[in-house]
Amino acid sequence: MIATSATLAAFVAARMPGLRDWVTAIDNSYYDAVYRLRPAGHVADSPVVVLGIDQQSLDEVAATTTFTWPWPRGYWAFVAEKLHKMGARAMVLDMLLSERGPYGIDDEEALASGLDRLEMPFVSGVVGVNGKFSPPVTKPVILGDTGIDLERVYRKYRVTTARGDSLALAGVKAAGYTPKLDPFTPFRLHFYGPHRDDSGRAPFPAYSVGSLITQIAFERDGTPLPIEKQFDPALVKGKIVIIGPLAGALHDMKRTPVSEDYPGVEVHATAMINLIRGEQVRPVPIVWIVLISWLSAICITFGVVLYRMTWLKITCIFVVMTGLVLWAGGLMSAEVMWWFPPTTPLVTAMLATVGSLLWVYKIEDARARALLKVLSQCISPEVASDLAADPTPLAVGGQKRDMSILFTDLQGFTDLTERLQEGIEPVLNLYLAEMSQQAFDRRGTIDKYIGDAMMVFWNAPLTQPDHARIACETALALVAHEKRIAPQMAELGANHVFTRIGIHTGPVVVGFFGSKDRLTYTAVGDSVNLAARLEPANKGYGTQIMVSEDTMKACQDTMLFRPLDRLRVYGRKAPVGIYELIAGKTEATEDQRWIAKKSDEAGQLYLTRHWPACLTVIEQILQRFPHDPPSAVWRERVELYMKNPPPADWDGVWELTSK
Repeated sequence: MIATSATLAAFVAARMPGLRDWVTAIDNSYYDAVYRLRPAGHVADSPVVVLGIDQQSLDEVAATTTFTWPWPRGYWAFVAEKLHKMGARAMVLDMLLSERGPYGIDDEEALASGLDRLEMPFVSGVVGVNGKFSPPVTKPVILGDTGIDLERVYRKYRVTTARGDSLALAGVKAAGYTPKLDPFTPFRLHFYGPHRDDSGRAPFPAYSVGSLITQIAFERDGTPLPIEKQFDPALVKGKIVIIGPLAGALHDMKRTPVSEDYPGVEVHATAMINLIRGEQVRPVPIVWIVLISWLSAICITFGVVLYRMTWLKITCIFVVMTGLVLWAGGLMSAEVMWWFPPTTPLVTAMLATVGSLLWVYKIEDARARALLKVLSQCISPEVASDLAADPTPLAVGGQKRDMSILFTDLQGFTDLTERLQEGIEPVLNLYLAEMSQQAFDRRGTIDKYIGDAMMVFWNAPLTQPDHARIACETALALVAHEKRIAPQMAELGANHVFTRIGIHTGPVVVGFFGSKDRLTYTAVGDSVNLAARLEPANKGYGTQIMVSEDTMKACQDTMLFRPLDRLRVYGRKAPVGIYELIAGKTEATEDQRWIAKKSDEAGQLYLTRHWPACLTVIEQILQRFPHDPPSAVWRERVELYMKNPPPADWDGVWELTSK
């Protein structure tokens, strides 16, 4: 039902006024693009030869005779006579001789006299139903209509016009060929290549008519050219010779699929070869286009409806649509060219995609949406969406697993609330929305908001092997984004925004906790408590992002840290190594790398009780960075120990006596 409806809708829409023009324009753009991608070809044993009036011809005739363009029309009688002697099958002149030329009646009569004596078929171009031939010939001249354009770009050739035969058809008939294509139906031209390929070669035999006229002029003066400079009769023997402008200055350039500037004479030459050899870009029958469109819609519909995973649905849609485009191009690239317009089938595929997605949303995803509604009350909407599609990671009760937990807190929030009163609401909403988005963008689960504070964790409910690195990247993103939104916060009355962050990586129990009436998806355990303690511990060191040693070890290859201390946080017996997260290693500056190295050096000296040496390193840091809070703390601590050394069993641990 979906596939059939999509097919009917697409084909009806494609034939509606207005839309039809858009569809045709897109198809034509694709047609031209594929044509330009075809490798340049060359017609073997071509029945048609082009003698072009190119710049070389204009220069040669001007140098040999006293005439510039336009040349006397009598020249064409000489050329026709010469071609006849060389064995040419017919001569076609792609020029309009409907009005008297600039050289007077004598020139007209010279051409007429030559054509009256000519035994070889001669075809001249005219335009429209009133086309006429000016030279006063007594023997009727074959005329061919050059006004064959159906559109701005010459994709099709009109074989028969209102006046009669086109120039190509007239030339083919005059030469004694029977056209192998329907003369009453315009056909898509089978171009054999661009006007000239990269090596300068034409798609069919093409020569300069100037060399032939020069040879004729020398012969008429009684001074034949040397053999090596003479025009080879074998080039035109048994061929239809079409003569016309090639030089851009003669203004007979056409737009074609293979070139923006394609000489009109070569368009007619292409049409002649097509008519003689029965070659064209054949249109795929409409019944096949409809059938292929319907089958494509069927494939997409089944793929979207049957596959549960989003990436499989997208893959199915991508494969079908890409297949249609490539198949249409492949038909055009074959030796026998077929034109399969891809726009309507692609519209069919898109409508089938929309229809099948709506079907899945309305019918098959009803239960998923119900589950999503429940899950969104206790976990982040992004994770809930993944779980709605695949709920297997969820388990009844708690699960023990290693996770990374991040806590944030906005400095001075209590004072800010007291100062702004009711005005705190827009500040808090903006702050939490912007900070939450940074966590969501990195697949974090926001466990809860505690006033201005936020608890986020990774590696549950979905597995994230590099959760420590992602947590650190999120912390850096929070700090960077805090600076970006500072002007907005200031407008709302919150100046000097500063967020402290604590991160710890370790084992926790995660799952659904609560009562039968109210459940929440959260993480509990000592690791959560430690992460919560690290956030306020930043105050004592003047840092913004503090992480535990476990977090540091989990991602030290990608993140740059500096040691701060060995700390026993409030309410916890076991000490923990703490570090300041500085930057990602690939983004770290030279100064950041230097201070991390020096801090590590000072930390080693500190733990081994080398107080003077440690103080020297600290002073080096402060000399380069006078306002480095952790170094100031260390200097005060070391100076204290130099005066009052710690006991012999000192283990380097500093104890916090408050949260």
